[in-house]
Amino acid sequence: MRKFIKKISTMNEYKFYGLLNWMKNYYFIFIGSCFLLSAIYNTFHSSIVQRQNIHMFILALICFSAYSDIRKDINTISFLILCTLFFIFIFYINKNGYNFWGRMLRWQISRTIVVNLNPIFAHIPFNDGSFARIYKSETLTWFFRIVYNNGFVLPVLLALYRSAIIMDLKKMVRYTLSSHILQVFLITPFYLTFHLQEVWYVLKHPDGLVRHLATNAAAGTTLNCFPSMHTSISFAMFLLALREKNKLFKILFSFFCLSIIYSTLYLEIHWVLDVIAGMLLGYITVKLADLILNKIKIPLKRPLDIFYYKNRNSIYVDSFYISNMKN
Repeated sequence: MRKFIKKISTMNEYKFYGLLNWMKNYYFIFIGSCFLLSAIYNTFHSSIVQRQNIHMFILALICFSAYSDIRKDINTISFLILCTLFFIFIFYINKNGYNFWGRMLRWQISRTIVVNLNPIFAHIPFNDGSFARIYKSETLTWFFRIVYNNGFVLPVLLALYRSAIIMDLKKMVRYTLSSHILQVFLITPFYLTFHLQEVWYVLKHPDGLVRHLATNAAAGTTLNCFPSMHTSISFAMFLLALREKNKLFKILFSFFCLSIIYSTLYLEIHWVLDVIAGMLLGYITVKLADLILNKIKIPLKRPLDIFYYKNRNSIYVDSFYISNMKN
């Protein structure tokens, strides 16, 4: 009887560890399925906000595209600890960042305009991006409104989420540095120096986003156009997406990022020169993030080998990182 009980206990223990091992190898399928089932369920409930439902489908797709990129040389517990601390930092920035932005905007409005670019930009041929609106339809307008309204934060959050799923802390840091962290400091002097408002407001056209803004609110909301930060964030994410190995994620995420840039012209939010300057800023921040990571990789190699990587002689730091830098 004891042998039988011991045998049953051993079998149950074997099944338990087998389940844990399956979850360790295929956790992304479980997480993606939860998002997918939630999105399908929400589709049939009109009370659910449409934007949230779209996010669920996108998150599910990202999970299912993660398998080929999942890191196998990472200590899972160490990653979870660092990842948790990292997301606490991100949530803190997300919570307090808009307060900083609001204070800067109020300060800007209270100051005498240093350089008013409105009349200058309005008289530059094709600078209003009218070529992007040669063909317009209700469907395209609906699509670009959704894209633009999600284009300031979502590209970064999606990239961070996928990097967390594949357990790649370096990618999380690179995506974060290349976006708001560095760009806010680089772009703020422009916003405090130049007065430039959105295309529709300057040209007295209808608001492409249909925000129904009061006169005073519109004057403030339409500020801070040069460079376009929607463009700089999206273009930086696009450049980093080109380095990804998974073709499905690379194509779909690149399409999303480029659609955000196009939406700024289609909806008459940004001028062409805003977009060009934003793309330049995005490129600079990606290169600056590469430089920072390159500078800190040697000092961090020993602690990472001890605490973070399964193998002391990390191929990731010595070879993989260098090959990525060349790209």
